[in-house]
Amino acid sequence: MENRKCPVLVNGKECGLELILIDQEIETEIGTYECPLGHRTHVLLGAVEKTNCPALVDGVKQCGLALIIVDRDLDAATATYECALGHRSYVPLEPEAIDNS
Repeated sequence: MENRKCPVLVNGKECGLELILIDQEIETEIGTYECPLGHRTHVLLGAVEKTNCPALVDGVKQCGLALIIVDRDLDAATATYECALGHRSYVPLEPEAIDNS
């Protein structure tokens, strides 16, 4: 997770400070990141960040906050992305490339 900014909302705005990795749970594949103000974010290790949350706020404008992967359902072949406000997006997983060499 490179150049990640803190997604915690403070007075209606994203904190935006740099996050550093403070803990890794290998069994659950979750990394805990923290900003200098002590806000913590839990992320699946190796999670790919999408750019913006597509959810509409008040039915008019796009949320636009950063999304992170919060779950992968291999049976349904989908990944669940979530923004700091809890909006969720479900995206099909890309098939893994198989090398038959």
